[in-house]
Amino acid sequence: MPQSSSAAAAARPVRPRHRWRGPLLAGFCFGLGYGITQRLLVLQLPGLVQLQQGFDVREFPGTSLESLRLRFGSDNEEIRGDLELLELERQAKQREQERQAAEREQAAERQRDERQAEQERALQTLPEIPPLNPAADPGADATPEPDSSPPPAPALPEPSP
Repeated sequence: MPQSSSAAAAARPVRPRHRWRGPLLAGFCFGLGYGITQRLLVLQLPGLVQLQQGFDVREFPGTSLESLRLRFGSDNEEIRGDLELLELERQAKQREQERQAAEREQAAERQRDERQAEQERALQTLPEIPPLNPAADPGADATPEPDSSPPPAPALPEPSP
C-alpha cells in the first residue's frame, strides 16, 4: 500500500499556507493593547496607572537667576532668546539710521543751495570792473599810447678785489 498513499498524496492538491494569519494576530494584539492603555490614561485612574515621578524633585545645582537679581539689585528684565524680536529691532534701527542719513543729506543739499544763492546775490551786487587791457575791449580806442622810454636795466653788483 505504500504506493497508493503516495499516489493519493500526489493526486490531492497542495493547499497554500496562510502566511497572513500570524501578522494579523500580532497586529490585533498590539492594537488591543494600545487601545486599552489609551483608555486607562484617559480615565486617569491613580490606582491602576501611576505616571508620577517616583523620586523627589530637587533644585538644579548652581546660582539661580532670582538670587543673582537679589544680590546685584537688578530690575526684572526680560531675558530674550527671541530671534524674530531681535531681527525686528535691528531693522527698526537700520530704518532710523537711513532716515537720519536722508535728513542729513537733505540738510546738506539745502545748505549748498543757500550758499549758491548767496554767491549769485553777491555777484549781482558787485560793481562792474573795467577791463585791464583796453585793447581787448572793443569799445575802447584802437590806438594805444606807445611808451617812449625803455624800462631801466637792472644794476649789476660790483666785483670785489
